[in-house]
Amino acid sequence: MKTNSNNSKILKVALYTSPLIGILAITPLFIVRAAPYHIYPRSILSTTLIIFLAWMINLALVNYWNKFEFRKNIHKISRYFASYLLSASFILIAMRTRKLIFESLHTSSEISSSHSPYATLAMAISLNTVILILLDLLLLREKKTKVEIENARLKQKNSEALYQQLKQQIHPHFLFNSLNTLKALINKSPDAAEDYLVTLSDFLRMSVSAGNDHMVKTEDELKMCLDYLKMQKIRYGEALQFYADIPEEIAQTRFVPFFSLQLLSENAIKHNVLTNETPLQIKMAYNEGWITVSNNIRPKLTTEATTGTGLINLADRYKILSGDEIQIHTTAEQFSVSIKVLKI
Repeated sequence: MKTNSNNSKILKVALYTSPLIGILAITPLFIVRAAPYHIYPRSILSTTLIIFLAWMINLALVNYWNKFEFRKNIHKISRYFASYLLSASFILIAMRTRKLIFESLHTSSEISSSHSPYATLAMAISLNTVILILLDLLLLREKKTKVEIENARLKQKNSEALYQQLKQQIHPHFLFNSLNTLKALINKSPDAAEDYLVTLSDFLRMSVSAGNDHMVKTEDELKMCLDYLKMQKIRYGEALQFYADIPEEIAQTRFVPFFSLQLLSENAIKHNVLTNETPLQIKMAYNEGWITVSNNIRPKLTTEATTGTGLINLADRYKILSGDEIQIHTTAEQFSVSIKVLKI
């Protein structure tokens, strides 16, 4: 199918260029009065036909040579040799035959007698060289297009595989932290632990239902994030405060990566001290196409061991899905991460 498509493109180029090459080849002979003007139209038509047939010979050689496995250099050299042997010879014979036909019709010679067979041979070689150059340019462009398409396909496959790998890291990461929280609550407050477990069950049910999606509606991601924060509030009480200010229209029509807002909220809780005196405040706000998740900085005196995969994971996923970078801003008092909402 691709070969037929390529042949069709070359055939179109041959149809367009044959008259142009014919005009360029014949016109100088009439400018220098090497042939009478009254046979100019016939010369153009006959030369155009000869050049078009030479195109077809070269195209047939390309299709024939592609059936065999050659090294690149040998492939080109052998094809060029066959081209000059067949196509240039055809042009030479056709032009000499045309000259004899014109003379037999008792017309003036198309080309003056001063033009030796060597001049005709030089023209035949020149015309075939022009055809070879144009043909190789077409083949090179077609090859480049195929390579670009294949690269795009492989890149898409690689992105898909990487996305699946990154996404699979989310559930174990989240469950590990959730179970640690549940363990702490069981000893501290069994009733709160029970509420936490029910909320966790609902949260996981929702996350699994959307787990096969690369992107989710902002309203769905926001709901999961708020459910997550409600679970954390069961543990931390007034030490955790959170706010969301995202227009309903944006939430219903724009998309964000799955588990993105939740991960940023989890990251804030993980790296800060939460106390009733200095509560952690997490804010989610929309502004000009971006959702920013920010929190006040209350650094822990002792830093927990961490691989730092959470934020890196989100940045990598967002890059794969949108091609954009997330924006991270840090000041002495505040840490924020902004992601651009997408319209699919």
